[in-house]
Amino acid sequence: MSTVSLLDPDAPTAGPGPLRQCPDPVRFQGKPVPLILAWTGEKPPDPAPPRETDVLSIDGVRWESWSGTPQGVPLWTVHHPGRQLELMDSRTRCLVGGGPAHRTREGLLWLLPADPAHPDPRTTATQAIRTANPPLCLRHAHQAQRHCRSLAVDCLVLLVPEVEIVAVRGTVHRPGAAPCWEELDLDHPDLEFMVGQQLVAELRDPVVLDELPPLPQPNRSGPPSEGASR
Repeated sequence: MSTVSLLDPDAPTAGPGPLRQCPDPVRFQGKPVPLILAWTGEKPPDPAPPRETDVLSIDGVRWESWSGTPQGVPLWTVHHPGRQLELMDSRTRCLVGGGPAHRTREGLLWLLPADPAHPDPRTTATQAIRTANPPLCLRHAHQAQRHCRSLAVDCLVLLVPEVEIVAVRGTVHRPGAAPCWEELDLDHPDLEFMVGQQLVAELRDPVVLDELPPLPQPNRSGPPSEGASR
């Protein structure tokens, strides 16, 4: 797939700027549930090799299609394959609310758990990071950092100028072999045997921030009340 530029020439050079509207997610026991997550009311299909009736995603990869509705109890560590595909394929939608992600002149906002198994762009000259997590709007990034334990302790705050979908994660059903979970690049010959569950994006030349930009303060100015002096 082609590389997508996420730079916004009309965004302010510094400062948070105006927030673009992103819908609020539903809540479970007072905690916001990101749109990308699966629920107990949704069920995966029985494991099976790719079928002609499967939904096609990018590059013709067959995609896992779940039944049911998003209700019950959220599965906090499980991405719903259909919603992950929709959000990640756009490359500009917030994983929590589904609306526009935060964008500046430096790029689009990503908030990722720090992974000790991968080079840390804060201390190395890493030019690209792979992730299955879509970007975030600024308001929901602050919420995620408060509510998600993996983000509250140590996380990467990135502004990303370019992104490309480069791989798919899912179950590979090679003939004569046991099914296995793998990540395959889009040019891998075994993609024809995969039932996909997650798109993987490559975040290129990320700008690493020390912390999330602050949320804009609400504008409290307005017409004087009836009792105000004139």
